[in-house]
Amino acid sequence: MKARHALAVTCALCACGVAQASSGRYPGFGIDYGTAIQYDFSGLKAQDQSNKVTTDGYFDITNDLHFRFNPNNEIWLSTEISPVTSARPGERRWLGGSGLQVADLNWYHQDEFDTWRLGKLDLPFGRAQSAAPGLYTGDFVAPYALGGVIGASYARRFSSYTLGTLAPSISVYAADTSVLSRAYFRPSTQARRSDGGATNTGKPNNVAAVLNWRAPASLPYIEVQLGYMANHKGDTNAANPMAANEQSRTASVRYLIPFEPTTQLLPTLAARYVDIVPFVEYVRTHNENGQPGFDTTYLTTSLTLDTGRLAWGLTHTNRHISPAGSPSSTEYLTEASVVYHLTGLIDVGLSGGRSRQAGETSNLLVVQVVLNGAF
Repeated sequence: MKARHALAVTCALCACGVAQASSGRYPGFGIDYGTAIQYDFSGLKAQDQSNKVTTDGYFDITNDLHFRFNPNNEIWLSTEISPVTSARPGERRWLGGSGLQVADLNWYHQDEFDTWRLGKLDLPFGRAQSAAPGLYTGDFVAPYALGGVIGASYARRFSSYTLGTLAPSISVYAADTSVLSRAYFRPSTQARRSDGGATNTGKPNNVAAVLNWRAPASLPYIEVQLGYMANHKGDTNAANPMAANEQSRTASVRYLIPFEPTTQLLPTLAARYVDIVPFVEYVRTHNENGQPGFDTTYLTTSLTLDTGRLAWGLTHTNRHISPAGSPSSTEYLTEASVVYHLTGLIDVGLSGGRSRQAGETSNLLVVQVVLNGAF
Protein backbone atom coordinates (compact mmCIF):
# COMPACT_ATOMS: atom_id res chain seq x y z
CA MET A 1 0.00 0.00 0.00
CA LYS A 2 1.37 3.38 -0.99
CA ALA A 3 1.36 6.13 1.62
CA ARG A 4 0.19 9.40 0.17
CA HIS A 5 1.61 12.85 0.70
CA ALA A 6 -1.04 14.07 3.15
CA LEU A 7 0.65 16.72 5.28
CA ALA A 8 -0.47 20.15 4.12
CA VAL A 9 -0.29 23.72 5.28
CA THR A 10 -2.62 26.39 3.96
CA CYS A 11 -0.65 29.42 2.80
CA ALA A 12 -1.59 32.80 1.41
CA LEU A 13 -1.03 33.27 -2.29
CA CYS A 14 1.42 35.76 -3.63
CA ALA A 15 1.50 36.76 -7.25
CA CYS A 16 4.42 37.24 -9.56
CA GLY A 17 5.53 40.39 -11.32
CA VAL A 18 3.39 43.50 -11.30
CA ALA A 19 0.02 41.71 -11.07
CA GLN A 20 -0.06 40.71 -7.39
CA ALA A 21 -3.20 38.94 -6.23
CA SER A 22 -2.24 39.49 -2.60
CA SER A 23 -2.41 43.27 -3.10
CA GLY A 24 -5.86 43.12 -4.69
CA ARG A 25 -4.70 43.68 -8.29
CA TYR A 26 -5.89 41.28 -10.98
CA PRO A 27 -5.17 39.19 -12.93
CA GLY A 28 -2.84 37.48 -10.47
CA PHE A 29 -0.81 34.28 -10.43
CA GLY A 30 0.19 32.17 -7.42
CA ILE A 31 1.47 28.71 -6.51
CA ASP A 32 1.02 26.57 -3.42
CA TYR A 33 3.63 23.81 -3.29
CA GLY A 34 4.53 20.83 -1.17
CA THR A 35 7.69 18.74 -1.53
CA ALA A 36 7.91 15.53 0.47
CA ILE A 37 10.83 13.17 0.87
CA GLN A 38 9.19 9.88 1.76
CA TYR A 39 10.36 6.36 2.61
CA ASP A 40 7.85 3.49 2.82
CA PHE A 41 8.46 0.13 4.47
CA SER A 42 6.11 -2.83 4.16
CA GLY A 43 6.45 -6.32 5.58
CA LEU A 44 3.96 -8.63 3.84
CA LYS A 45 2.93 -12.01 5.22
CA ALA A 46 1.43 -13.81 2.23
CA GLN A 47 -1.08 -16.64 2.22
CA ASP A 48 1.74 -19.15 1.69
CA GLN A 49 3.24 -17.89 5.01
CA SER A 50 6.25 -16.33 3.26
CA ASN A 51 7.45 -12.90 4.38
CA LYS A 52 8.34 -10.23 1.85
CA VAL A 53 9.92 -6.92 2.81
CA THR A 54 9.33 -4.04 0.39
CA THR A 55 10.91 -0.59 0.60
CA ASP A 56 10.17 2.44 -1.56
CA GLY A 57 11.89 5.83 -1.31
CA TYR A 58 10.74 8.73 -3.45
CA PHE A 59 9.86 12.40 -3.78
CA ASP A 60 6.21 13.45 -3.76
CA ILE A 61 5.90 16.94 -5.23
CA THR A 62 2.53 18.69 -5.42
CA ASN A 63 1.78 22.07 -6.98
CA ASP A 64 -1.47 24.05 -7.01
CA LEU A 65 -1.34 26.82 -9.61
CA HIS A 66 -3.92 29.62 -9.49
CA PHE A 67 -4.50 32.15 -12.25
CA ARG A 68 -6.97 34.64 -10.79
CA PHE A 69 -9.04 36.81 -13.09
CA ASN A 70 -10.80 38.65 -10.24
CA PRO A 71 -11.50 38.06 -6.53
CA ASN A 72 -14.12 35.40 -7.34
CA ASN A 73 -12.82 33.49 -10.39
CA GLU A 74 -9.66 31.57 -11.18
CA ILE A 75 -8.22 28.69 -13.18
CA TRP A 76 -7.01 25.97 -10.79
CA LEU A 77 -4.33 23.49 -11.91
CA SER A 78 -3.06 20.81 -9.51
CA THR A 79 -0.23 18.45 -10.44
CA GLU A 80 1.65 15.74 -8.57
CA ILE A 81 4.99 14.08 -9.28
CA SER A 82 5.10 10.75 -7.45
CA PRO A 83 5.25 6.99 -8.15
CA VAL A 84 2.45 5.97 -10.50
CA THR A 85 3.26 2.27 -10.17
CA SER A 86 3.55 0.33 -6.91
CA ALA A 87 6.75 -1.38 -5.87
CA ARG A 88 6.57 -5.15 -6.37
CA PRO A 89 6.43 -7.31 -3.22
CA GLY A 90 9.99 -7.83 -2.05
CA GLU A 91 11.40 -4.99 -4.19
CA ARG A 92 13.83 -2.42 -2.74
CA ARG A 93 13.13 0.67 -4.83
CA TRP A 94 14.54 4.19 -4.74
CA LEU A 95 13.23 7.00 -6.97
CA GLY A 96 11.52 4.53 -9.27
CA GLY A 97 8.21 4.53 -11.11
CA SER A 98 7.59 8.28 -10.83
CA GLY A 99 5.58 10.36 -13.27
CA LEU A 100 3.62 13.59 -13.41
CA GLN A 101 -0.15 13.46 -13.13
CA VAL A 102 -2.74 16.22 -13.48
CA ALA A 103 -5.00 15.91 -10.44
CA ASP A 104 -7.25 18.94 -11.09
CA LEU A 105 -7.78 21.41 -13.92
CA ASN A 106 -10.92 23.48 -13.52
CA TRP A 107 -12.56 26.87 -13.47
CA TYR A 108 -13.16 27.73 -9.83
CA HIS A 109 -15.68 30.35 -8.64
CA GLN A 110 -16.40 31.39 -5.07
CA ASP A 111 -18.39 34.33 -3.73
CA GLU A 112 -20.24 35.05 -0.49
CA PHE A 113 -22.85 32.33 -1.04
CA ASP A 114 -21.93 30.15 -4.04
CA THR A 115 -19.04 27.90 -5.03
CA TRP A 116 -18.68 25.97 -8.26
CA ARG A 117 -16.05 24.14 -10.29
CA LEU A 118 -16.06 23.10 -13.93
CA GLY A 119 -13.46 20.75 -15.40
CA LYS A 120 -11.35 18.00 -13.84
CA LEU A 121 -12.06 17.94 -10.09
CA ASP A 122 -12.33 15.93 -6.88
CA LEU A 123 -15.79 15.06 -5.59
CA PRO A 124 -16.74 16.45 -2.16
CA PHE A 125 -18.08 13.01 -1.12
CA GLY A 126 -16.54 11.47 2.01
CA ARG A 127 -14.11 13.10 4.42
CA ALA A 128 -11.82 10.31 5.68
CA GLN A 129 -9.08 11.16 3.17
CA SER A 130 -8.65 14.65 4.61
CA ALA A 131 -10.09 14.46 8.15
CA ALA A 132 -8.53 11.21 9.45
CA PRO A 133 -4.86 11.43 10.53
CA GLY A 134 -2.20 9.22 8.99
CA LEU A 135 -0.75 8.56 5.55
CA TYR A 136 -2.32 5.24 4.51
CA THR A 137 -6.04 5.82 5.07
CA GLY A 138 -6.45 7.91 1.91
CA ASP A 139 -5.59 4.97 -0.35
CA PHE A 140 -7.67 2.51 1.67
CA VAL A 141 -10.89 4.54 1.22
CA ALA A 142 -10.14 5.57 -2.39
CA PRO A 143 -12.88 3.32 -3.90
CA TYR A 144 -15.55 5.78 -2.73
CA ALA A 145 -13.51 9.00 -2.38
CA LEU A 146 -13.45 9.72 -6.09
CA GLY A 147 -10.96 12.20 -7.50
CA GLY A 148 -9.93 13.35 -10.94
CA VAL A 149 -13.34 13.09 -12.60
CA ILE A 150 -14.54 15.34 -15.43
CA GLY A 151 -17.66 17.34 -14.61
CA ALA A 152 -19.12 20.17 -12.55
CA SER A 153 -19.83 20.77 -8.87
CA TYR A 154 -22.02 23.46 -7.29
CA ALA A 155 -22.50 24.35 -3.59
CA ARG A 156 -24.68 26.98 -1.88
CA ARG A 157 -24.04 28.20 1.68
CA PHE A 158 -26.79 29.20 4.13
CA SER A 159 -25.67 30.66 7.45
CA SER A 160 -27.30 31.75 10.69
CA TYR A 161 -26.07 32.12 14.27
CA THR A 162 -28.47 29.49 15.60
CA LEU A 163 -28.20 26.84 12.87
CA GLY A 164 -24.60 27.47 11.82
CA THR A 165 -23.67 26.90 8.17
CA LEU A 166 -25.54 24.53 5.86
CA ALA A 167 -23.86 23.87 2.50
CA PRO A 168 -25.73 21.52 0.13
CA SER A 169 -23.86 20.59 -3.05
CA ILE A 170 -24.57 18.71 -6.26
CA SER A 171 -22.01 17.24 -8.68
CA VAL A 172 -22.40 15.67 -12.13
CA TYR A 173 -19.42 13.93 -13.71
CA ALA A 174 -17.85 11.02 -15.55
CA ALA A 175 -14.53 9.20 -15.33
CA ASP A 176 -11.62 10.98 -17.01
CA THR A 177 -10.66 9.24 -20.25
CA SER A 178 -8.99 12.32 -21.77
CA VAL A 179 -5.29 12.94 -22.25
CA LEU A 180 -5.24 14.24 -18.66
CA SER A 181 -5.75 10.69 -17.38
CA ARG A 182 -2.25 9.51 -18.29
CA ALA A 183 1.03 10.01 -16.44
CA TYR A 184 3.74 12.09 -18.10
CA PHE A 185 7.52 11.60 -18.26
CA ARG A 186 7.21 7.81 -18.16
CA PRO A 187 5.52 5.10 -20.25
CA SER A 188 1.83 5.30 -19.49
CA THR A 189 -1.50 4.51 -21.09
CA GLN A 190 -4.50 6.77 -21.28
CA ALA A 191 -7.71 5.58 -19.62
CA ARG A 192 -10.30 4.25 -22.08
CA ARG A 193 -14.04 3.67 -22.15
CA SER A 194 -13.37 -0.03 -22.69
CA ASP A 195 -11.71 -0.20 -19.25
CA GLY A 196 -15.21 -0.34 -17.78
CA GLY A 197 -16.06 0.42 -14.16
CA ALA A 198 -18.58 2.73 -12.55
CA THR A 199 -18.62 6.39 -13.80
CA ASN A 200 -16.81 5.39 -17.03
CA THR A 201 -19.74 6.42 -19.21
CA GLY A 202 -18.33 9.20 -21.37
CA LYS A 203 -21.06 11.63 -20.29
CA PRO A 204 -21.95 13.44 -17.04
CA ASN A 205 -24.78 11.11 -16.00
CA ASN A 206 -23.30 10.30 -12.58
CA VAL A 207 -24.49 12.31 -9.58
CA ALA A 208 -23.29 13.03 -6.04
CA ALA A 209 -25.41 15.05 -3.59
CA VAL A 210 -23.78 16.13 -0.33
CA LEU A 211 -24.91 18.19 2.67
CA ASN A 212 -22.26 19.72 4.95
CA TRP A 213 -23.33 21.26 8.27
CA ARG A 214 -21.07 22.93 10.80
CA ALA A 215 -20.87 25.28 13.76
CA PRO A 216 -24.41 25.70 15.13
CA ALA A 217 -24.58 27.87 18.25
CA SER A 218 -25.17 24.90 20.56
CA LEU A 219 -22.24 22.84 19.12
CA PRO A 220 -19.79 25.37 17.67
CA TYR A 221 -17.03 22.85 16.83
CA ILE A 222 -19.09 20.14 15.11
CA GLU A 223 -18.87 19.19 11.41
CA VAL A 224 -21.39 16.80 9.85
CA GLN A 225 -21.59 15.40 6.31
CA LEU A 226 -24.39 13.39 4.70
CA GLY A 227 -24.12 12.23 1.10
CA TYR A 228 -25.55 10.05 -1.65
CA MET A 229 -23.77 9.05 -4.86
CA ALA A 230 -25.23 7.26 -7.91
CA ASN A 231 -22.80 6.11 -10.60
CA HIS A 232 -23.83 4.46 -13.85
CA LYS A 233 -22.12 1.35 -15.12
CA GLY A 234 -19.52 1.59 -17.85
CA ASP A 235 -19.74 -0.11 -21.20
CA THR A 236 -20.13 -3.86 -21.32
CA ASN A 237 -18.05 -5.74 -23.86
CA ALA A 238 -16.08 -8.95 -24.20
CA ALA A 239 -13.54 -7.77 -21.62
CA ASN A 240 -16.25 -6.53 -19.24
CA PRO A 241 -19.31 -8.75 -19.80
CA MET A 242 -20.87 -7.92 -16.44
CA ALA A 243 -21.56 -4.43 -15.09
CA ALA A 244 -24.03 -2.77 -12.74
CA ASN A 245 -24.86 0.69 -11.46
CA GLU A 246 -23.19 1.73 -8.21
CA GLN A 247 -24.80 3.56 -5.26
CA SER A 248 -23.07 4.90 -2.15
CA ARG A 249 -24.27 6.59 1.03
CA THR A 250 -22.11 8.35 3.60
CA ALA A 251 -22.50 9.92 7.03
CA SER A 252 -19.67 11.43 9.08
CA VAL A 253 -19.18 13.50 12.23
CA ARG A 254 -16.10 15.41 13.33
CA TYR A 255 -15.89 17.35 16.58
CA LEU A 256 -13.07 19.51 17.96
CA ILE A 257 -12.70 19.68 21.75
CA PRO A 258 -10.31 22.49 22.79
CA PHE A 259 -8.94 22.39 26.34
CA GLU A 260 -7.54 25.92 26.39
CA PRO A 261 -9.09 27.80 23.46
CA THR A 262 -6.69 30.29 21.90
CA THR A 263 -5.74 31.48 18.44
CA GLN A 264 -2.47 33.06 19.57
CA LEU A 265 0.78 31.72 18.12
CA LEU A 266 3.03 31.71 21.20
CA PRO A 267 0.77 29.58 23.44
CA THR A 268 0.34 27.13 20.56
CA LEU A 269 4.08 26.76 19.93
CA ALA A 270 4.69 26.41 23.67
CA ALA A 271 2.31 23.41 23.68
CA ARG A 272 -0.14 25.20 25.94
CA TYR A 273 -2.81 24.77 23.27
CA VAL A 274 -4.34 21.28 23.38
CA ASP A 275 -7.33 19.81 21.57
CA ILE A 276 -8.80 16.39 20.85
CA VAL A 277 -10.63 15.72 17.57
CA PRO A 278 -12.71 12.54 17.26
CA PHE A 279 -13.97 11.60 13.78
CA VAL A 280 -16.35 8.86 12.58
CA GLU A 281 -17.39 8.08 8.98
CA TYR A 282 -19.69 5.35 7.67
CA VAL A 283 -20.02 4.54 3.96
CA ARG A 284 -22.17 1.82 2.39
CA THR A 285 -21.73 0.96 -1.29
CA HIS A 286 -23.84 -1.31 -3.51
CA ASN A 287 -22.08 -2.81 -6.56
CA GLU A 288 -18.72 -1.22 -5.78
CA ASN A 289 -16.92 -0.10 -8.96
CA GLY A 290 -19.77 -1.50 -11.03
CA GLN A 291 -19.27 -5.14 -9.96
CA PRO A 292 -22.71 -6.79 -9.66
CA GLY A 293 -23.51 -7.89 -6.12
CA PHE A 294 -20.18 -6.66 -4.71
CA ASP A 295 -21.38 -4.69 -1.67
CA THR A 296 -19.08 -3.02 0.85
CA THR A 297 -19.33 -1.03 4.05
CA TYR A 298 -16.55 1.19 5.43
CA LEU A 299 -16.34 2.38 9.02
CA THR A 300 -13.53 4.82 9.81
CA THR A 301 -12.90 6.01 13.35
CA SER A 302 -10.03 8.30 14.32
CA LEU A 303 -8.74 10.43 17.16
CA THR A 304 -6.35 13.36 16.79
CA LEU A 305 -4.53 15.02 19.70
CA ASP A 306 -2.94 18.41 19.00
CA THR A 307 -0.35 19.60 21.52
CA GLY A 308 1.47 22.67 20.28
CA ARG A 309 3.91 21.63 17.57
CA LEU A 310 2.90 17.95 17.74
CA ALA A 311 -0.17 16.28 16.23
CA TRP A 312 -0.80 12.69 17.34
CA GLY A 313 -3.26 10.47 15.47
CA LEU A 314 -4.85 7.04 15.63
CA THR A 315 -7.09 5.75 12.80
CA HIS A 316 -8.87 2.46 12.15
CA THR A 317 -10.89 1.62 9.03
CA ASN A 318 -12.94 -1.55 8.67
CA ARG A 319 -14.04 -2.65 5.18
CA HIS A 320 -16.71 -5.37 5.21
CA ILE A 321 -17.16 -7.08 1.84
CA SER A 322 -20.39 -8.94 0.99
CA PRO A 323 -20.14 -10.43 -2.53
CA ALA A 324 -23.25 -12.09 -3.90
CA GLY A 325 -22.98 -15.86 -3.82
CA SER A 326 -19.72 -15.90 -1.84
CA PRO A 327 -18.79 -15.74 1.86
CA SER A 328 -18.35 -12.27 3.30
CA SER A 329 -14.97 -11.06 4.53
CA THR A 330 -13.46 -8.15 6.42
CA GLU A 331 -10.40 -6.08 5.58
CA TYR A 332 -8.90 -3.43 7.81
CA LEU A 333 -6.27 -0.75 8.22
CA THR A 334 -5.01 0.50 11.58
CA GLU A 335 -2.37 3.21 11.81
CA ALA A 336 -0.84 5.49 14.44
CA SER A 337 0.87 8.71 13.38
CA VAL A 338 2.67 11.75 14.69
CA VAL A 339 3.54 15.00 12.92
CA TYR A 340 6.07 17.49 14.28
CA HIS A 341 5.70 21.04 12.94
CA LEU A 342 9.38 21.90 12.87
CA THR A 343 8.79 25.38 11.45
CA GLY A 344 5.92 27.15 9.75
CA LEU A 345 7.01 25.50 6.49
CA ILE A 346 8.58 22.16 7.45
CA ASP A 347 6.76 19.13 8.89
CA VAL A 348 8.24 15.78 9.90
CA GLY A 349 5.81 12.85 9.94
CA LEU A 350 5.92 9.23 11.06
CA SER A 351 3.10 6.74 10.51
CA GLY A 352 2.94 3.02 11.15
CA GLY A 353 0.32 0.34 11.33
CA ARG A 354 -1.10 -2.92 10.11
CA SER A 355 -3.30 -3.77 7.13
CA ARG A 356 -5.15 -6.83 5.92
CA GLN A 357 -6.32 -6.93 2.31
CA ALA A 358 -7.12 -9.82 -0.06
CA GLY A 359 -6.25 -12.34 2.63
CA GLU A 360 -2.74 -10.95 3.20
CA THR A 361 -1.45 -9.04 6.22
CA SER A 362 1.12 -6.24 6.03
CA ASN A 363 3.04 -4.27 8.63
CA LEU A 364 3.48 -0.68 7.43
CA LEU A 365 5.83 2.18 8.26
CA VAL A 366 6.49 5.49 6.53
CA VAL A 367 8.76 8.43 7.33
CA GLN A 368 8.13 11.77 5.66
CA VAL A 369 9.69 15.24 5.62
CA VAL A 370 7.57 17.92 3.94
CA LEU A 371 8.38 21.45 2.83
CA ASN A 372 5.28 23.58 2.20
CA GLY A 373 5.13 27.09 0.84
CA ALA A 374 3.68 29.55 -1.61
CA PHE A 375 4.75 32.33 -3.94
